[in-house]
Amino acid sequence: MKLTSTQIGTLAENLIANELMIESSGRLSPFQPVADDDGIDVLIYDKVSGKAVPIQIKARTNTINKAGKKERSNTVHFEVRKATLNEKRRTLLLCVLLDESLRKTERAWLIHLSDLPAIASNRKDKYVIRANRQATSKDKYKQFQCKDIAEVYQRLIENIEKSN
Repeated sequence: MKLTSTQIGTLAENLIANELMIESSGRLSPFQPVADDDGIDVLIYDKVSGKAVPIQIKARTNTINKAGKKERSNTVHFEVRKATLNEKRRTLLLCVLLDESLRKTERAWLIHLSDLPAIASNRKDKYVIRANRQATSKDKYKQFQCKDIAEVYQRLIENIEKSN
C-alpha cells in the first residue's frame, strides 16, 4: 500500500509543528484546529509576544517529472484552492518539500497568502506555485525560499513581531 495525499498532509502538519517546537526551544506552540475548513492547518502561538499567526501548509514528497525522462526535476508543484484565500487575514502559506522518508523538511517556502494572486499562476479554482528547490535558484519564489526549518522559524518570528 501507499500513503494517501491526505495522510501525507497530516504527517506534514504534525512534522512541521514538531520541528518548529524543537527549533524554537518551545517558544512557538502550534495548535491544530478540529476542522480546517478556513484553510488554516496550524495556528502558531508565540509564547514571548503572546501573538499568533495562522498557517496553511502544503506538502510534497517529490518533485515533478521531467518531460519524457525518469529522473525528477528540481521543480516542486503546490496548489492552493482559491476558496481558502481571504486577503483580510494575515495567514501565511508554508509550502514544504519533505524528504523521501517523510521525517524531515528538505526545503520550504513561506508566503503571505494574500500575495498569491500576484505571484502564483492563476487557474480557474486554484493558484499554482512551481518553485525550484535548489538553494541557488533564481526563480520568482526565491525570496520566499527557506533553506531549513531554522529559517522558517526566524521568518515566522519576524512576521509575528511585525503584526499588530
